[in-house]
Amino acid sequence: MNDAESRGSAAQRGASAVELRVAAKLENLAVLRTVVGAVGTFEDLDFDAVADLRLAVDEACTRLIRSASPEATLVVVVDAHDDVVVVEASTTCDTSDVVSPGSFSWHVLSSLTDDVQTFHNGHEPGSDGQVFGITLTTRRAGSGR
Repeated sequence: MNDAESRGSAAQRGASAVELRVAAKLENLAVLRTVVGAVGTFEDLDFDAVADLRLAVDEACTRLIRSASPEATLVVVVDAHDDVVVVEASTTCDTSDVVSPGSFSWHVLSSLTDDVQTFHNGHEPGSDGQVFGITLTTRRAGSGR
């Protein structure tokens, strides 16, 4: 099991968590946006929160795909809890320059969600590839957003 798989292990996820694995290709963004939108709607997020989350997922996944190693798989987990919906996207990257605090992408992600975090497995880019990920958190309307 690699770090992308073990990071959000099933034991830590909610019962309604949804995981998608797609080729790290830009043409798969529409599928990811659709699934995230459907889960957000099912989880009773308001219309604006669903739209913002879809845009944030699009931006995060675009950044990951553009930095992904050839033939990499993009893993997206949507995990709804009582007060938040958490989306975690990760893939194997050839570079560590995916998204950094202060960048335009970071500003976009921070504007569209309540919390943005990044993670990586600590391997050097270019060795066996580095798993890099972005976690987006959106609070439900009634939870102090």
